[in-house]
This record gives sequence, structure tokens and C-alpha cells, in this order.
Amino acid sequence: MQEPTILVVDDEQSLADLYATWVGDEYETRTAYDGRSAIERIDHSVDIVLLDRHMPDLSGDEVLERIRADGYDCWVVMVTAVDPGLDIIEMDIHDYLTKPVSQSQLTRLIESLRVKNRFDGDRRKHEEITNKMETLDDELDFDDLSNTDEYQQLEDQLKDIGDELAAEAEAAEEKLSELYSDE
Repeated sequence: MQEPTILVVDDEQSLADLYATWVGDEYETRTAYDGRSAIERIDHSVDIVLLDRHMPDLSGDEVLERIRADGYDCWVVMVTAVDPGLDIIEMDIHDYLTKPVSQSQLTRLIESLRVKNRFDGDRRKHEEITNKMETLDDELDFDDLSNTDEYQQLEDQLKDIGDELAAEAEAAEEKLSELYSDE
């Protein structure tokens, strides 16, 4: 099996190089030290992008928009000093880490994404929503958060996807039961 390719994007060159070094033994890594370089360095072989939000030329948010607009279906993780807010709900990201990040945090997250790469659309979306909710729960006051329309929409989406996954599991279980009862 080919090792995954990770694109590390951070305008702090030493930090981008450090992250690449941390994961470089297990994965193929590329680095970009600004948003424009990130756009140039990404292609369909990139599996995971570790993306800083605040960069001088193109922000991480703008890079993310370009990645999605150009049709790249890689996992994107914001790794940034910017505390998350409700704006992450609308971002097409899979996780959000607030700096400083440890080597073990980063490697665990990447390994987790490798396993989740086998997920289909619904399971992948379920994981994305769960990660966003956990990030917001950790960073913001729950009472304030739970009273927002945005957070309520996330909860509703999570419930709908959970119901769909449960129905799929039930249908698969029934099919297995039928197969075994025919023997």
C-alpha cells in the first residue's frame, strides 16, 4: 500500500518543517510556506492537508476554498493559533487543532484519518460534524453555544446522519439474517 501524502501549509517555515519532520518517517510530506505555494503544491495525490488559517498572502480559509473549488477530496485539518468560533461550522474541514500541537497529537490525528479514509460519505460526514461539535464544545461556553441556530443545525445534521447510518446497519443485519436463515 502506498504511503499517504501530507501537505503541510504554514507561513512559519520552522513550524511547517517541524510538522513534516514529525510525520515524515511514516508519510510522504510536502511543505508550503504560504497560501499560493499550497495551491501550487496540491494535486490529487495529496491525502491530508494540515493548514494554518492566518497567512499573509492567502489565508487558510481562502486556500481551503480553492482546494474544494478545484475538486480535491482530501482531508483538511486546520492547525492554527486562531481559536475556533461558529464559523468553522460552514468550513469544509475534517478537524481543527489549536496550536501549540504536540507530535503525539498530530500523529494520532493523522493515523485516525488514515483509518477513516475507508469511510463512505455518510460516515465521513458524521465524523466531520462530530469533530466540529467537540471542538466548539471545548472552546466555547456550552449554554451560549447550544442556543445558536448554527449549533442546533449541526445537532440536527448529526441526528439525521446517525438515523441514516442506523437504518443502513439494520438493513445489512436483516440481509445477513436472511442469508443465514436460508442455509
